Formats: sequence, C-alpha cells, structure tokens
Amino acid sequence: MRLFPVLPAALAAVIGFAADAPPAWADSPVIMEGADEETREAILNLLPDRETPTSLFEAERIAEEAASRARAWLRSEGYYAAIVTPEANEEPVSARLVIAPGPRFRFEAPQITFIGASPDQASAEAARTALEPVQAGEAARAEAVLLAESSALAALQNAGYADANSGERRVVVDHATARVSTDFRFNAGSVARLGAVRAEPADVFRPGFISDLQNWDDGEAYTPDALQRLRRDLSATGAVSRVTTRLDAPNADGVRDVIIELEPAKRNAYELGVGYSTTEGVGVQAAWTRRNFTGRADALTVEGTLAELTQGVSVELARPHAAGLGHTVTFGATAEREALEAYTRQGVALYGSVDASTRLRLGLSYGVQLAADQYDDLQGSIRDAVVLSGFANVRNDSTGYTLDPRDGSLVELRVEPSVSTGDETLGFVRGTAEGRIYESFGREDSITLAARIKAGWLEAVSGDVNDVPPDRRFYAGGGGSVRGYEYNSIYPAERDLLGLTPGGQGLLEGSLEVRWRLTERWGVAAFLDGGAAFDDWGEATDLSYGAGFGVRYDLGFAPLRADIAFPLDGDESDADFALYISLGQAF
Repeated sequence: MRLFPVLPAALAAVIGFAADAPPAWADSPVIMEGADEETREAILNLLPDRETPTSLFEAERIAEEAASRARAWLRSEGYYAAIVTPEANEEPVSARLVIAPGPRFRFEAPQITFIGASPDQASAEAARTALEPVQAGEAARAEAVLLAESSALAALQNAGYADANSGERRVVVDHATARVSTDFRFNAGSVARLGAVRAEPADVFRPGFISDLQNWDDGEAYTPDALQRLRRDLSATGAVSRVTTRLDAPNADGVRDVIIELEPAKRNAYELGVGYSTTEGVGVQAAWTRRNFTGRADALTVEGTLAELTQGVSVELARPHAAGLGHTVTFGATAEREALEAYTRQGVALYGSVDASTRLRLGLSYGVQLAADQYDDLQGSIRDAVVLSGFANVRNDSTGYTLDPRDGSLVELRVEPSVSTGDETLGFVRGTAEGRIYESFGREDSITLAARIKAGWLEAVSGDVNDVPPDRRFYAGGGGSVRGYEYNSIYPAERDLLGLTPGGQGLLEGSLEVRWRLTERWGVAAFLDGGAAFDDWGEATDLSYGAGFGVRYDLGFAPLRADIAFPLDGDESDADFALYISLGQAF
C-alpha cells in the first residue's frame, strides 16, 4: 500500500511544531521579583544551570552569583541606577533576587576626537555618521558604544586610512541627569595608496600569476574590500591552505605594495564520493588532483565514475583567473557510457570553456564541445552522431553559493547552439531557464521554504527536430528532477510507439520543499516535485508528481540528505517509493 496520502499531514505537523517550539532557558532555581517579564527572562538566560540549594550557604552563593550577572546585564542595557538585592531564605531554602531597574539612561550626542592629523573632511564626516548607534536620546546600551566605535573605524579604513586605529574612548555616566556622554578617539594616520602585489615565499607561484590577481590600479586608495577580494581570489583556487595580506612600507611616491603571505596546499589531493538511490543505484566517484600544476594555481584532475547507470573517466585542466578575475579557463576530455531506460550511449568528448566563479553575484560562462557518440537500445534512426556545440550561460545568484541555501534567489539562463552529423545532419538550438527562491523564518530562521521552476525547449534550425540525438533531448525524473521516478524516465511515451528518438522537445519542472532545522545538526524536510517532457507546449501542464519527506544531518560544510519519495502518478512499472542519499540539498 502506498503511503503518500499521509504527506500533507506530515507537512502540516512540521509547520505546526516549528511554530510552537518553546524557548530554551537555563535551569536556575533563582526566584526573581521586580522588573518586567522581558527583563527577568533576559537575566534568567544569563544564569548557569544550578541544582536547587539544600542549605542556606548554597542559597546565598547562588543568589550572589545571580545578582552579579544581573547587575552587569542591567548596566549594559543602560540601567546604571539599578538596585539588585540578593536574598536567601533558610525555611524553605531558596535563592531570590529583588530587582529595581530604575530609569534607563540615554545618550548625549556623541563626540569624536582625532589624535594627530585629522582625515579629510569627507572621511571625518563619514566617521561621524557611523556613530549613529549612540545618537542623542537612544538607550545607553554598551553594545551600541562598541558598534559605533567599530563602525567609525571601518568608515575611516574604507576611506583609505589603512592604519587607522581607535584610542581610549571616554564614557561619562551622569546620575543626576540620567545621561551618558561619549567621546570616541581615533588616530587616522594617512591615506594608503596601493601598489603592486608580491607573494612570500616568492617561489610558489609565477610572478605573472600573482600580479594578475591585482584588482586595483597602481596608486588607488586602499580599501579593506580590495585586500579581502585578493585573499578570496587566491584561496578559491585551492592551491593554498593559508593566506594573509599586509601593506609594505611606503616607497618614495608614497605607494605601498601589498604582500601576500601564504602557505601552499599539498600538491596532491584525493577525493572519494558515494551516492545512492533506489532508482539510480550506487554511484562511486574518485578523483586525483595535482594542484598548482604549472605554477599558476592551476589544477590537473583525473576523475573516474562507476555507477549502475553511468561509467566514465575524465581529464581536466582548470586555470583559475586566466580569463579575468573570477573566470576559470577549462580544457578537458571525457569518455563515458550511460545505460538509461530510454537509450544506451557510449562516447568521447573534448571541451573548452570559460567558467564564471559561483561566488560571483552575476556571472557569464561560455564554451565549446566536440562529442562523438554511439547509441543503442532505442527507437528512431540515430545510432551515430558527432556534435559540435557551444554554450552561453548567465547566472544571477544571491544565495551566497552554498550547499544549503536558506535565503536569496537564483536565476540561470542557458543557450546551446549545435550542429550534428553522422546518421543525420542538422542544426538545432537548445535553451533552458531556471529560477530558485529561498526564504527562512521562524525562531532563529529554523524553517526554510524553497521553490524552483525550470523550463526548456529545443528547436531545429535545419533538418528534422526528431533527429536530434537522444542525449540532447529533454527528460524528467530522478533525484535532481522529480523524485520518486526512475532517472530520465518521464518523456512522451508515444514516441516509442511511433519509432521516434526518445525524449521530449520541451521540459517543465517545479519543486516545493519545507526544511526545518530541529537542532544544530539534525533537520527534516517535506517536498512535492512535478515535471514533464513534451513535444507540444499544450502538453506542458500534464505533469507527473512525486512527494516525500527526508532527514538532514549537517556535516558542517554540507548537509547529508536522505529522502524517501513516492510517485503520485506512477504506472505499474514504477516502484512504490524511491530512496535518495546524497550530500547537499536537492536544489
């Protein structure tokens, strides 16, 4: 018997439980009187777990400890005249706090003083503006003072004052007026102007590669973001295990070179990955990478795949930042075999591409591929095909590039013009568009709603669209598509009956998923997928649906995912359910 009718109830339970989850407080025996409930709860959260006292001495100790923490919290929140009285009773034994918060002190307008030479007027004004957390009339919270100081210092550094530092601040509490005055002191120094980039040690990378990482013009004013991007661009190559930056002393022109202090990563890296699903079987991937292959942080990777549906080997050379910062030039060759429900394919391919880093908010990737394939176990007339194809891919990603996206969106557009020869000669264009959105809410954003939609279409420029090779056509079904169905098993069934090449001319897919983080490590999810491959847009809404639930375990760098999915529109050839185990969210 299929179990999918219980899924809507399970989904409702997930949302309901998340909304009703109680807050976690310390287990303290201290009784509090006075102040409002919000203040008492805040203080209670600061108290350590303690057993109920069994003697007057223990009660006094617990009360004094709680009073000390309560006074510190009240002062940090602006209650400088608060009175906290610890009490201990012998009959019955108990610890108590009597709290009289008194008035909440307020800030006077903040003052700023520059030690030594003052910065230029615009920079000084930016620092004053950054003191907004302590503006006149606001509650005199200690956190606001620290935030204002760090914000003003950041404003000076962003204006080019790389050596700016904060001096001893002065905070005066006036109990007569219940006001707090602040005087922030900074030593701005002089504006730093950036020069060339050098690496230490100097023999790890080619000097030309290091100089190509420079993201500023010589003489440009220093900004922390420029050096942060420099470190990020180098560490993203995987060729270093540690990287820091510092400014050299000014030269005769007042320009300061940037020194990269680095520690190279191990030259050889080995990776092993395992995945499993009841629809696709067990899959193992193993890879060897030679880092910094030619001294410019490039990587030579040899990878092998052994799975029930696919087997293959690939060799790839990736040259980071070779086409500009954040753009990797990649050359590679593959040989693979795949045995799907619709067809069996074996072939080889050569490719080259320029790939935008996934860390870029907006990225353009493009490339070319030459593939030669043979096909068996399929309908239609295509048995051999040589395809020369290009691609252009535009990606706008605000999710922060993570295997567990929780907020933001992703929009991706891809177009692939191709020319195919062999059994048939034709030209065609294949295009796809995909959008994803993520929104988290609830206590500590513990619930994430995720949704995606994907559409695709291919059109023959010359020749018959039915002669497009089967692996270039569209299919739905499987772990990254419609869970619960065999991989690539959803496409127009009438094509097999008519003796046409399998696969659809168009594609429409969508997914909705609710993810709830129960603890720091464990979470659960419920989902609904739908998809169709078709030959006419009038058939696009005839979707096959799959639904299910799963468990997530956070490994720190990615969630380990285990999903059970049920085909809601399956025929007798479909299993009652499918199990998927993999790293990362489904989308």
